[in-house]
Amino acid sequence: MKDKKVGSVLKTETKVIAIVVICLVITVMGISYALFFEVKGNEKNQIVKAGTLEFTYANGSQITNVTNSDCFIPMSNEEALTHSECEYKISITNTGTLPGNYNINLNSESIENPLALNKLKVILKKEGQVVSNYPKEGTTTSLVENEKIEAGKVINYSVQVYVDKELITSDDDEKNISIKINGDAIVNGEDINPDGSILATDFITALSKKDATNLMVDDTSDANIRYVGAKVNNYIDIGDKDSDGNPILWRVIGVMNNITNLDNGGRQESLVKIIRAESIGAYSWDSSLTEINMGWGINEWSEADVMKLLNPQEVYSGTPVVGGSLYWNRENGNCYNYQNEAYMLCDFTNSGLSEKTKEKIAKVRWNTGTAGELYNASKTTARYLYDGERSTNNGKEQCESAGGDYCNDDVERTTTWDGYIGLMYPSDYGYAVGGEVRSSCLGKSVALYNNENCNSNDWLFTGDDTWTISPVQQDIYSDNVYYIHSNGYITGYYSETSKIKEIIPVAYLKSTTKILPNSKTDQEYGNKDNPLVLQ
Repeated sequence: MKDKKVGSVLKTETKVIAIVVICLVITVMGISYALFFEVKGNEKNQIVKAGTLEFTYANGSQITNVTNSDCFIPMSNEEALTHSECEYKISITNTGTLPGNYNINLNSESIENPLALNKLKVILKKEGQVVSNYPKEGTTTSLVENEKIEAGKVINYSVQVYVDKELITSDDDEKNISIKINGDAIVNGEDINPDGSILATDFITALSKKDATNLMVDDTSDANIRYVGAKVNNYIDIGDKDSDGNPILWRVIGVMNNITNLDNGGRQESLVKIIRAESIGAYSWDSSLTEINMGWGINEWSEADVMKLLNPQEVYSGTPVVGGSLYWNRENGNCYNYQNEAYMLCDFTNSGLSEKTKEKIAKVRWNTGTAGELYNASKTTARYLYDGERSTNNGKEQCESAGGDYCNDDVERTTTWDGYIGLMYPSDYGYAVGGEVRSSCLGKSVALYNNENCNSNDWLFTGDDTWTISPVQQDIYSDNVYYIHSNGYITGYYSETSKIKEIIPVAYLKSTTKILPNSKTDQEYGNKDNPLVLQ
């Protein structure tokens, strides 16, 4: 990109032709973006974003006369301070939720017949007050070093360049002034990585700004970003491999907001939610002895057999004889697969979680409430289920109050659970529908998703019976759990907890997890053959 001439200055004692290049360079995902533009009034603001920071070069009324010869006549510092019309404005805005840092540096431009950088002077003002002069003592060309900006704040600067009249000689006649202002972003308190990686939440959020078809904000109070539609490029390689050395792929459900991150002191954060691309097998959600709920199991996630299978010992009490932490530890053993605590052999030595992958998974607070009025098809929409999952309704109180025949367990019901690996919510399935039918499908019960092509436009539909994490309220039973039927609708109407269904693990990535840039520029990033890759 060629430098743009700003203006020329008529000779007084010495003529200096001025070319001032004010630009911003930010490194994001391994690519340098430079903005060059003329210094003159009546132009629109130029904005470039890096992570959560915005650097804005604002052309305002104070610089409309920047091409005036007075701006580049060799002068002293005292004289330069009287020429406010020659100032060029820069605003730095932190649009994110975390603090960031930034630098502003001065570099010379390589152009024909330039004026030596040491003959220029630069005045930098912050909120109208002089904070930096160039040159300083020593050789540094930094105007601002590692300055912090809090979330939601704006910091205004102005830059003024002039020629030091004490240093101009006759040899400088017809020479050019060349200068560049560089702004380097340090986002969320971390230097942007040389490998170009970016926080996973920022990566998916940025994609949603470009792809409004396959990434959409849901209508919940949390305004989550979700992948929607039948075919979406949301495959992700989290680092694990199978026995043949092939990556075990997961898929991104989206960016979920207001998640209680227990790894970060219980702060409410936005985290990327992922689901394994394939089932790890078909097993019972829970099973019980014959005398407890007729052996059909208990619909309390914090005590469920499948929860213990997926998670480390630290999140549950006791040491199960069957299935305890086998998937979490990449081990083999027995897993429950029928009523009355029947079990079968299971092996996760090539499909479980590696130690490296465990380090990327956040411990969070999961909502394990449920939606009431199961039989009211006009209410069990994705939004209704989402709100129910976050309610204090549990899977037993309705049966107890109705005097049901099959709720004789003494397990305490909870509506939150702290852990690592869960299953999808019924609402996750409901909100994953896309295409032309999305609006219509979101307005109906998920129990009717086998109609109007809702299931065929939903990437979470696998064609197999698949468990969710949420219990069902019923008058007779306290063992029911929502699952996605092989026909594409969600049900829990019948006591099906004893019959084995597919287990597809779900997790949240830690807030510090980063995604690498696309290594195959000729292929769309995120498809099955070119999945997103974690750092």
